[in-house]
Amino acid sequence: MPQGVPTRRYGNDSVTSFKLSVARRTGLYVYERCDFQPSLSAPNGYADPTGTTGDINRALFRHGLYTQYHVKGAGQTLLGPLLDVTNGLDISQDQTDDEGVEHVFGVLGAISPFVFTTPAYGFIEVEFNIADVTGTDDCAVGFRKMESFQAAIDNYDEAAFVNVILGDIKVETILNNAATVTTDSGDNWTDGQTKTVRVNLAGRRVTYHVDGTPVPGIPEFNFDTGEEVVPFFYFLQATTTPGKIYWKHVEVGLSTENTSTGNAA
Repeated sequence: MPQGVPTRRYGNDSVTSFKLSVARRTGLYVYERCDFQPSLSAPNGYADPTGTTGDINRALFRHGLYTQYHVKGAGQTLLGPLLDVTNGLDISQDQTDDEGVEHVFGVLGAISPFVFTTPAYGFIEVEFNIADVTGTDDCAVGFRKMESFQAAIDNYDEAAFVNVILGDIKVETILNNAATVTTDSGDNWTDGQTKTVRVNLAGRRVTYHVDGTPVPGIPEFNFDTGEEVVPFFYFLQATTTPGKIYWKHVEVGLSTENTSTGNAA
Protein backbone atom coordinates (compact mmCIF):
# COMPACT_ATOMS: atom_id res chain seq x y z
CA MET A 1 0.00 0.00 0.00
CA PRO A 2 1.52 3.39 -0.98
CA GLN A 3 2.50 5.91 1.64
CA GLY A 4 -0.27 8.35 2.47
CA VAL A 5 -3.16 5.89 2.16
CA PRO A 6 -4.37 4.15 5.35
CA THR A 7 -4.89 0.40 5.22
CA ARG A 8 -8.05 0.35 7.31
CA ARG A 9 -11.37 2.14 7.72
CA TYR A 10 -11.79 3.48 4.21
CA GLY A 11 -14.69 5.82 3.51
CA ASN A 12 -17.10 5.17 0.65
CA ASP A 13 -15.18 5.58 -2.62
CA SER A 14 -12.26 6.97 -0.64
CA VAL A 15 -9.72 4.94 -2.60
CA THR A 16 -9.81 4.27 -6.35
CA SER A 17 -7.32 2.79 -8.79
CA PHE A 18 -6.55 6.31 -10.00
CA LYS A 19 -5.77 7.52 -6.48
CA LEU A 20 -3.60 4.50 -5.73
CA SER A 21 -1.69 5.09 -8.94
CA VAL A 22 -1.20 8.78 -8.14
CA ALA A 23 -0.05 8.02 -4.60
CA ARG A 24 2.41 5.37 -5.80
CA ARG A 25 3.87 7.44 -8.67
CA THR A 26 3.88 10.96 -7.34
CA GLY A 27 2.83 11.19 -3.70
CA LEU A 28 0.22 13.75 -4.81
CA TYR A 29 -2.66 12.12 -2.97
CA VAL A 30 -3.39 11.54 0.69
CA TYR A 31 -6.40 10.27 2.65
CA GLU A 32 -6.18 10.95 6.36
CA ARG A 33 -8.65 9.82 9.02
CA CYS A 34 -8.53 12.29 11.89
CA ASP A 35 -8.52 9.76 14.70
CA PHE A 36 -4.90 10.26 15.77
CA GLN A 37 -3.03 13.14 17.38
CA PRO A 38 -0.74 14.81 14.81
CA SER A 39 2.77 15.88 15.74
CA LEU A 40 2.91 19.66 16.26
CA SER A 41 5.98 21.80 15.83
CA ALA A 42 7.41 25.05 14.54
CA PRO A 43 7.94 25.02 10.74
CA ASN A 44 11.45 23.57 11.16
CA GLY A 45 9.90 20.35 12.42
CA TYR A 46 11.51 20.13 15.87
CA ALA A 47 10.97 23.33 17.90
CA ASP A 48 7.74 23.73 19.87
CA PRO A 49 4.74 25.40 18.19
CA THR A 50 3.97 28.98 19.20
CA GLY A 51 0.79 31.03 19.51
CA THR A 52 1.62 34.66 18.83
CA THR A 53 -0.50 36.43 16.23
CA GLY A 54 0.79 35.62 12.77
CA ASP A 55 2.92 32.66 13.86
CA ILE A 56 3.14 29.67 11.52
CA ASN A 57 3.34 26.11 12.85
CA ARG A 58 3.29 22.61 11.38
CA ALA A 59 1.08 19.58 11.96
CA LEU A 60 2.34 16.19 10.74
CA PHE A 61 -0.22 13.39 10.45
CA ARG A 62 0.51 9.67 10.52
CA HIS A 63 -0.35 8.83 6.89
CA GLY A 64 1.68 11.50 5.18
CA LEU A 65 -0.56 14.56 5.40
CA TYR A 66 1.01 17.70 6.77
CA THR A 67 -0.18 21.25 7.12
CA GLN A 68 1.20 24.65 7.87
CA TYR A 69 -1.18 26.49 10.17
CA HIS A 70 -1.35 30.21 10.85
CA VAL A 71 -2.47 31.93 14.05
CA LYS A 72 -5.33 34.43 13.55
CA GLY A 73 -6.55 37.18 15.85
CA ALA A 74 -4.97 38.10 19.18
CA GLY A 75 -2.99 34.87 19.54
CA GLN A 76 -3.53 31.37 20.90
CA THR A 77 -2.82 29.66 24.22
CA LEU A 78 -3.79 26.28 22.72
CA LEU A 79 -1.03 25.76 20.20
CA GLY A 80 -2.52 23.35 17.68
CA PRO A 81 -5.22 20.81 16.83
CA LEU A 82 -5.98 18.31 19.60
CA LEU A 83 -7.52 14.85 19.32
CA ASP A 84 -10.89 14.31 20.95
CA VAL A 85 -11.30 10.52 20.98
CA THR A 86 -15.08 10.82 20.80
CA ASN A 87 -15.55 13.56 18.22
CA GLY A 88 -12.41 13.73 16.06
CA LEU A 89 -9.62 16.27 15.71
CA ASP A 90 -10.52 19.58 17.36
CA ILE A 91 -8.93 22.27 15.17
CA SER A 92 -10.70 25.25 16.75
CA GLN A 93 -8.09 25.96 19.46
CA ASP A 94 -8.81 28.82 21.93
CA GLN A 95 -12.50 29.47 21.14
CA THR A 96 -12.19 33.23 21.61
CA ASP A 97 -14.13 35.73 19.50
CA ASP A 98 -12.24 36.87 16.39
CA GLU A 99 -9.46 34.34 16.91
CA GLY A 100 -8.84 31.36 14.70
CA VAL A 101 -6.52 29.37 12.50
CA GLU A 102 -5.84 28.63 8.84
CA HIS A 103 -4.40 25.33 7.62
CA VAL A 104 -2.69 25.07 4.24
CA PHE A 105 -2.33 21.46 3.11
CA GLY A 106 1.31 20.88 2.29
CA VAL A 107 3.29 24.09 2.71
CA LEU A 108 3.53 27.48 1.06
CA GLY A 109 6.35 27.06 -1.42
CA ALA A 110 7.58 25.21 -4.46
CA ILE A 111 8.50 22.11 -2.45
CA SER A 112 4.89 21.42 -1.53
CA PRO A 113 3.23 18.46 -3.31
CA PHE A 114 -0.10 20.29 -3.28
CA VAL A 115 0.65 23.43 -5.27
CA PHE A 116 -1.52 23.42 -8.41
CA THR A 117 -0.59 25.68 -11.33
CA THR A 118 -3.68 26.36 -13.39
CA PRO A 119 -4.90 24.80 -15.56
CA ALA A 120 -4.67 21.82 -13.21
CA TYR A 121 -6.86 19.08 -11.79
CA GLY A 122 -7.04 18.64 -8.03
CA PHE A 123 -9.41 18.55 -5.09
CA ILE A 124 -9.70 19.12 -1.37
CA GLU A 125 -12.29 17.29 0.72
CA VAL A 126 -12.88 17.70 4.45
CA GLU A 127 -15.48 15.91 6.54
CA PHE A 128 -16.10 17.91 9.71
CA ASN A 129 -18.53 18.54 12.53
CA ILE A 130 -19.60 21.94 13.87
CA ALA A 131 -20.79 21.82 17.48
CA ASP A 132 -22.47 25.26 17.44
CA VAL A 133 -22.86 26.99 14.10
CA THR A 134 -23.35 30.43 15.67
CA GLY A 135 -19.68 30.18 16.62
CA THR A 136 -18.51 30.35 12.98
CA ASP A 137 -17.68 33.77 11.62
CA ASP A 138 -15.88 31.85 8.86
CA CYS A 139 -15.42 28.12 8.37
CA ALA A 140 -14.06 27.65 4.87
CA VAL A 141 -12.70 24.91 2.61
CA GLY A 142 -11.27 25.52 -0.83
CA PHE A 143 -8.36 26.81 -2.90
CA ARG A 144 -6.55 30.12 -2.68
CA LYS A 145 -3.57 31.73 -4.34
CA MET A 146 -0.18 30.64 -3.03
CA GLU A 147 0.66 33.88 -1.25
CA SER A 148 1.57 34.85 2.29
CA PHE A 149 -0.99 34.11 5.00
CA GLN A 150 -3.52 36.90 5.46
CA ALA A 151 -5.30 37.77 8.70
CA ALA A 152 -8.73 37.96 6.99
CA ILE A 153 -9.94 35.51 4.38
CA ASP A 154 -11.26 38.38 2.24
CA ASN A 155 -7.72 39.76 1.88
CA TYR A 156 -6.47 37.03 -0.47
CA ASP A 157 -5.80 38.04 -4.06
CA GLU A 158 -7.60 35.02 -5.54
CA ALA A 159 -9.63 32.32 -3.80
CA ALA A 160 -12.67 30.07 -4.19
CA PHE A 161 -14.21 28.25 -1.24
CA VAL A 162 -17.27 26.96 0.57
CA ASN A 163 -17.77 29.02 3.72
CA VAL A 164 -20.09 28.23 6.65
CA ILE A 165 -21.03 31.61 8.15
CA LEU A 166 -23.22 31.39 11.26
CA GLY A 167 -24.77 28.22 9.84
CA ASP A 168 -25.40 29.50 6.30
CA ILE A 169 -23.53 27.51 3.65
CA LYS A 170 -22.17 30.00 1.14
CA VAL A 171 -19.75 29.92 -1.79
CA GLU A 172 -17.28 32.81 -1.91
CA THR A 173 -14.83 33.80 -4.63
CA ILE A 174 -12.15 36.48 -5.05
CA LEU A 175 -10.51 37.36 -8.36
CA ASN A 176 -7.53 39.70 -8.73
CA ASN A 177 -7.96 41.34 -5.33
CA ALA A 178 -11.51 42.45 -6.09
CA ALA A 179 -14.28 42.38 -3.50
CA THR A 180 -15.39 38.95 -2.30
CA VAL A 181 -18.40 37.62 -4.24
CA THR A 182 -20.76 35.71 -1.95
CA THR A 183 -23.50 33.34 -3.14
CA ASP A 184 -25.86 31.69 -0.65
CA SER A 185 -26.32 28.00 -1.45
CA GLY A 186 -29.76 27.94 0.18
CA ASP A 187 -28.54 25.12 2.42
CA ASN A 188 -27.77 25.36 6.12
CA TRP A 189 -25.56 23.62 8.66
CA THR A 190 -27.20 22.90 12.02
CA ASP A 191 -25.66 22.40 15.44
CA GLY A 192 -23.84 19.11 15.81
CA GLN A 193 -24.09 18.15 12.13
CA THR A 194 -21.27 16.42 10.28
CA LYS A 195 -20.97 17.18 6.57
CA THR A 196 -18.39 16.58 3.86
CA VAL A 197 -17.29 19.59 1.81
CA ARG A 198 -15.41 19.03 -1.42
CA VAL A 199 -13.95 21.66 -3.74
CA ASN A 200 -12.69 20.58 -7.17
CA LEU A 201 -10.24 22.35 -9.45
CA ALA A 202 -10.96 21.37 -13.06
CA GLY A 203 -8.50 23.23 -15.27
CA ARG A 204 -9.13 26.77 -14.06
CA ARG A 205 -12.79 26.23 -13.11
CA VAL A 206 -13.84 25.51 -9.53
CA THR A 207 -16.82 23.37 -8.48
CA TYR A 208 -18.29 22.71 -5.04
CA HIS A 209 -20.03 19.77 -3.37
CA VAL A 210 -21.61 19.21 0.05
CA ASP A 211 -22.23 15.59 1.03
CA GLY A 212 -21.61 14.51 -2.56
CA THR A 213 -24.18 16.87 -4.07
CA PRO A 214 -23.14 19.77 -6.33
CA VAL A 215 -23.95 23.14 -4.78
CA PRO A 216 -26.63 24.65 -7.09
CA GLY A 217 -26.92 28.15 -8.49
CA ILE A 218 -23.26 29.12 -8.15
CA PRO A 219 -21.81 31.51 -10.78
CA GLU A 220 -18.89 30.04 -12.73
CA PHE A 221 -15.49 30.99 -11.36
CA ASN A 222 -12.11 30.52 -13.04
CA PHE A 223 -8.69 31.19 -11.61
CA ASP A 224 -6.27 33.09 -13.84
CA THR A 225 -4.13 30.98 -16.15
CA GLY A 226 -0.79 30.17 -14.56
CA GLU A 227 -2.02 30.89 -11.03
CA GLU A 228 -0.40 28.80 -8.28
CA VAL A 229 -3.11 27.76 -5.83
CA VAL A 230 -3.15 25.65 -2.67
CA PRO A 231 -5.91 23.82 -0.77
CA PHE A 232 -6.77 25.37 2.59
CA PHE A 233 -9.11 25.38 5.60
CA TYR A 234 -9.85 28.63 7.45
CA PHE A 235 -11.70 29.10 10.75
CA LEU A 236 -12.53 32.28 12.66
CA GLN A 237 -14.49 32.13 15.91
CA ALA A 238 -17.66 34.20 16.38
CA THR A 239 -18.97 35.54 19.70
CA THR A 240 -20.77 32.30 20.58
CA THR A 241 -18.54 29.72 22.23
CA PRO A 242 -17.84 26.93 22.02
CA GLY A 243 -18.23 26.67 18.25
CA LYS A 244 -15.88 23.69 18.16
CA ILE A 245 -14.86 22.26 14.80
CA TYR A 246 -13.92 18.58 14.57
CA TRP A 247 -12.25 17.16 11.48
CA LYS A 248 -13.29 13.58 10.67
CA HIS A 249 -11.24 13.01 7.52
CA VAL A 250 -9.20 15.00 5.03
CA GLU A 251 -8.54 13.97 1.43
CA VAL A 252 -6.47 16.00 -1.00
CA GLY A 253 -4.67 15.39 -4.26
CA LEU A 254 -4.77 15.19 -8.03
CA SER A 255 -8.05 14.35 -9.71
CA THR A 256 -9.25 13.26 -13.11
CA GLU A 257 -11.05 15.73 -15.38
CA ASN A 258 -14.38 14.18 -14.33
CA THR A 259 -15.45 16.33 -11.38
CA SER A 260 -19.18 16.00 -11.94
CA THR A 261 -19.83 14.27 -8.62
CA GLY A 262 -18.49 14.39 -5.11
CA ASN A 263 -17.01 10.94 -5.62
CA ALA A 264 -14.94 11.86 -8.63
CA ALA A 265 -11.39 10.59 -8.54
